[in-house]
Amino acid sequence: MGAHQSRDSSPPSPPATADDKTCSPCFFLDGVAERIRSNSKSDPIGSPLPETPVIQRRRQQQQIEEAMNDVHNLYASQYGKQSEIKADEDDNVGIHEGPNCETELNEKYELLEAMGVGSTSTVHRCVHRRTGKEYACKIIDCVLIEERFQGMMSQFQTEIESLRKLKHPGIIELYDVYLADSKIYIVMEIMNGGELFEYVVQKGTLTEDEAAKIVRKVTSALVYMHDNNIVHRDLKPENLLLKRKPQGPGDDIEVKIIDFGLSKAMEEPVAQTFLGTRGYLAPEMLQRRNYTKAVDTWALGIIVFVLVCGCLPFDDDSATVPSDDLVRTRFVLRFPRWAKNLSKSAKDLLSHLLDVNPATRYTAEQALNHPWVKGETAVKGNLLASPGKIKKSPAYTGSAKPGKYIQAGRRVVHPGESPLSPDVQRVRKNSL
Repeated sequence: MGAHQSRDSSPPSPPATADDKTCSPCFFLDGVAERIRSNSKSDPIGSPLPETPVIQRRRQQQQIEEAMNDVHNLYASQYGKQSEIKADEDDNVGIHEGPNCETELNEKYELLEAMGVGSTSTVHRCVHRRTGKEYACKIIDCVLIEERFQGMMSQFQTEIESLRKLKHPGIIELYDVYLADSKIYIVMEIMNGGELFEYVVQKGTLTEDEAAKIVRKVTSALVYMHDNNIVHRDLKPENLLLKRKPQGPGDDIEVKIIDFGLSKAMEEPVAQTFLGTRGYLAPEMLQRRNYTKAVDTWALGIIVFVLVCGCLPFDDDSATVPSDDLVRTRFVLRFPRWAKNLSKSAKDLLSHLLDVNPATRYTAEQALNHPWVKGETAVKGNLLASPGKIKKSPAYTGSAKPGKYIQAGRRVVHPGESPLSPDVQRVRKNSL
């Protein structure tokens, strides 16, 4: 559920399951979904009604209105007058609801052109009418979601809840949420710079010290998330966007983590829900074992490897699934021949991030304190081959999203679904 560029060509991400849910007023999404799913085909005295499209739409609209009324009451009971907060350049996330909700939105923001159109939501550029500041507004069609992907609305609820808790320069910021009839409007920080890897390819060159600066920003945000007991569970190149495109060699790169639809508030040290994106799943998740925040640092390791090497760290980066060695936890980190000039310090960092044992794998804080990430041992001016390797990948065309050039990392895994081929599933079964 990328915030500002549509990535809905792949099958939609699955909803978080019951163990992912926290007690929150944002469960209005579940309320809407439940009312739509419980659609009855009888009138109050039990006589069957013809299921014409008109009757069905009217019934669904009535159910949505009832569900949204429940939401309004829930917000009033949980937050009182806080539900009337209007965020305006302050630290509060505005939660707006009621019959005049869309009018309030249009009075505060001017909605402009669409920046991305997906199967379940549309992202528009918008401008704050008083300050002139630009934002992005994600418009979610609740009815459309339930018609196409039942249960998927819980992901939007999860994203809202996570972003309400997180305030960090390396994490996209949420400003306002409008609950209007059958649609949800989410106003958030606008990201005009595109995907990180798109920038790397267009730039054409990347030095080791430049890569270390990028990794430091992402890792700092990850430390903050984990300190606040939030695990992302879907870190990948597509979910790293630039605030703006750097204008020159000395211009700072503002990279931010987006898409918290699969994130989880982890008060407990382990979780069991199986989800994420192929190619970035940690070994313990592939094995269906309990996992911790270490799944994020494994994904960080994959991202760093691609950033400095230009390929996945698997034996066959064109495969659609990780190798059976990864499932057997016999994965041995190897570097491609074109990465021979990569410093020992960078390789040391990767060996700790891509440790198949989550107990000894680096935490985000350990990664942030590594001398390479701190810039102490990253070789200045050492040109990396990764931009050219990414660009020459068969799956990368100039207009395609570079994050998707990694074929093994394209598809989101649904709960209950195996990310492995039948052969690798047999390997896993025999090795456990």
